[in-house]
Amino acid sequence: MIKFRFIARSGDESIPLTVALEYQPGNQTQRARRLAAGELLAILAAEEAHVDAREEGMVTVRTGENIWVIGEARAAD
Repeated sequence: MIKFRFIARSGDESIPLTVALEYQPGNQTQRARRLAAGELLAILAAEEAHVDAREEGMVTVRTGENIWVIGEARAAD
């Protein structure tokens, strides 16, 4: 299993997200980011949302008035 760690941000709010995938050769980061969008929706208990995962390296989730951007988590220096 490979674990991917992301941060979903909307304004000053942030939610850490972790996704685990079976290992497969190649870059699986965008796939993991899309799964993280599902995790975010479950945490927010959103009844309605628009997910945009068309851009490589970026997923945005709009829930009502909030726009969440899911990016890779970075360790503090």
